[in-house]
Amino acid sequence: MQAPSCRQFCLYWLPPLLGTAAILVLSGELGSSRHTRELLAWLWSWLPFWRPEQLEQTTGYLRKAGHVTAYAALYFLWFRAFRGQLYPRLGPAVSWSLSICLLIALLDEGHQSLVASRTGCIGDVALDFGAAALAALALSFKRI
Repeated sequence: MQAPSCRQFCLYWLPPLLGTAAILVLSGELGSSRHTRELLAWLWSWLPFWRPEQLEQTTGYLRKAGHVTAYAALYFLWFRAFRGQLYPRLGPAVSWSLSICLLIALLDEGHQSLVASRTGCIGDVALDFGAAALAALALSFKRI
């Protein structure tokens, strides 16, 4: 198997690598709930119909929705790279993509457990992997 060209690398491999990097960067202080809350509080200040007591609950929901969105998109990016470049058969591309998403979820939560302002949670690993698995299931209904 020959190495991908620069164009192929940028088209297939760079997007999942950048997505992975973004998740791992946000697993540090930058992605803490304090920063999310501050951003939402600023957005809330522009919306007169929102009450301040809704901020905490909405922050939690949006953070969990962020997990689901990020890992579903990450699965798609890794699947696209593996399917387009290495594995024309569906099975290996799905397996590798899910495995990488699980590894990244474990690294993400492990890193969070080492950051003072964050807490790692095995439930978030399950949520992340579940989002990737749902993305795999959704893609299986589409003709690929």
